[in-house]
Amino acid sequence: MSESISESGKGPLPEGEDTEILDACFAPGIEPDDIAPFWALRQKTLTLRAFVTLFRGSETDVLLRLLVLSEMVSRVDPPWWGMGELRHAFGYLSGTALETVLKRLRDGGLISYDRETNSYSVTTPGQKVQSAVNLFLKNEEDEGIGMLTGLVYAGEVAGTLGKEEFEHLLYRLNQLEKEMIGAVESMSEHRILKARERYQSIWKYIEKGTDIIKKITRNTELDRASHKLAQQIGHAQSRLAKFTSIFQRALNDMDRQRIHLGNSGVSTSDLNRYLMNLDSNTLIELLDDVVGVPVMPAFLLSDIVADIAEYELIDRERQSPEDWILPEIIESPPTDESFSDDLALLETLHSEVSSIDGEKSLAELVPKRNYEESVYRLSMISLIGAKGEYGNSQVTGFINLPLRIDFNDGIETVMREGVKTISEGTISRKGQ
Repeated sequence: MSESISESGKGPLPEGEDTEILDACFAPGIEPDDIAPFWALRQKTLTLRAFVTLFRGSETDVLLRLLVLSEMVSRVDPPWWGMGELRHAFGYLSGTALETVLKRLRDGGLISYDRETNSYSVTTPGQKVQSAVNLFLKNEEDEGIGMLTGLVYAGEVAGTLGKEEFEHLLYRLNQLEKEMIGAVESMSEHRILKARERYQSIWKYIEKGTDIIKKITRNTELDRASHKLAQQIGHAQSRLAKFTSIFQRALNDMDRQRIHLGNSGVSTSDLNRYLMNLDSNTLIELLDDVVGVPVMPAFLLSDIVADIAEYELIDRERQSPEDWILPEIIESPPTDESFSDDLALLETLHSEVSSIDGEKSLAELVPKRNYEESVYRLSMISLIGAKGEYGNSQVTGFINLPLRIDFNDGIETVMREGVKTISEGTISRKGQ
């Protein structure tokens, strides 16, 4: 006979000490089982106990239990272990530590012991817990999108898909979108570059998730609430898909506003990075006889000033220090010739868009030779219609062309010139 924990005893916890502790956590007059979400959790108490068994105790205890359980699950032929085999497999553990871990896993129902065969095996709750841990650890660097998308796909295949899986994925997508928008609106080059790096790491999961959601929304058996959530997820994925051009546009705007110190090759961004990598003592030396102590204006509220200072000194995310030195400053050459950029790519693009008569799709116009040039062409086209002077007559002439750019919510497949997909959109002459 094997000993393990089953779920035949579902129901409220027994009266006694646990009930008294539970009642103390709720407001007076509130019956815990009247709270529907809490009541649903209580019905799964024995299942949740498997997680409590695995993760209760010190970090060392948890790591040892995970180690033993994962090794036991990994052997499928045969799926049971004799005590001698366990001692041999875990020879690097002391006998006391191994026996303590096995007892804890057995008491929690994660493994069972068969007296007839004198062997251990992993129970169904143990397999579920180990699978959940593996899924969590494998998707550690995907911002949660990969794991949540996988759960939606698994639920759809197994026929167990519910609104909870949709809600979790939608919540994470909306959260990521807010973080990306915050990075762009901050106008901080460091935050934008970091957000773009995060975005590129999760892009493949967004693409796969888009295909999965399209398939799910075509399922006529899906209930109305879940179908609505699936559509909202699709809209959120479409909005995230546009951030490639949004990031590039923001970086282009910052590049136009960057101030260069003459023709020395050093910009204000270079100077900022150099100062950020200096220690406090060096900065103090640089400020000697340069910055005076200002008079505190009476109209400034000290608590607000302290709050802002606390954010700048403690909460604000700083760029991590790196080995970097300020570029060597070169004396500006004694010449009246102005610095000119190589605008060959812009001239080619200007010629192509000027000849447009009617309407043309971006998927047809933008791709050119390779991915880098295609990105440049899309970023320049997105500036058409923007107001202001851009310090170069050719750039100004290009953005003032009488053309109209319309972006749609969809994604169009290209598969040429190094471009896989591009945001759907058209370019046409104004008034047509």
